[in-house]
Amino acid sequence: MARSMTSSVLSRFLVLLLLALFLSTSVPPPSARAAAPTDIAFTGFVVDQASVLSPAERDRLTMRLDWFQQRTGHQFAVVTVDSLHGQNVALFTRRLANRWGVGRFAVNDGILLLIAPNEKKARIEVGRGLERRLTDPLCTAIMRWTIIPAIRRDGVAAGIDAGVGAIFAQFGQAPRRQGRAA
Repeated sequence: MARSMTSSVLSRFLVLLLLALFLSTSVPPPSARAAAPTDIAFTGFVVDQASVLSPAERDRLTMRLDWFQQRTGHQFAVVTVDSLHGQNVALFTRRLANRWGVGRFAVNDGILLLIAPNEKKARIEVGRGLERRLTDPLCTAIMRWTIIPAIRRDGVAAGIDAGVGAIFAQFGQAPRRQGRAA
């Protein structure tokens, strides 16, 4: 009888241990839940959650992205985030682009440029409808040879501006600059 009682206590303990293990791995920690891309509201083509752009820079960038959509039909959004909270930049950007619905649904032709300046991370996410024109190697080259050097040299706004221009060039689109933003 003592043996069956011990085995009963041991089996209950194992069940509770497995349940605790399952719950601890299936529920993300509060910091991961709070950092979800779903918490960043889409308020327009430019969302500056990291507060790195001046109002003039935001307005100028918004006008350029609106111009691009009018000329090509493709939606292009730019977001700066204060933190990725330890999440993978590619996954974070893809989830955010999907949540926001950047691009036309039937065509899947959206572009999202994400900058996380505090973590020195950036990503260009492209919908499947544009992957032949904006390939992963091309986006990597734009990041490596255009955006990152411009950020290091002249700041985040300059890097975004350079990256947007490089992407526009892939579509044969280059809007005239309307003066230098302050």
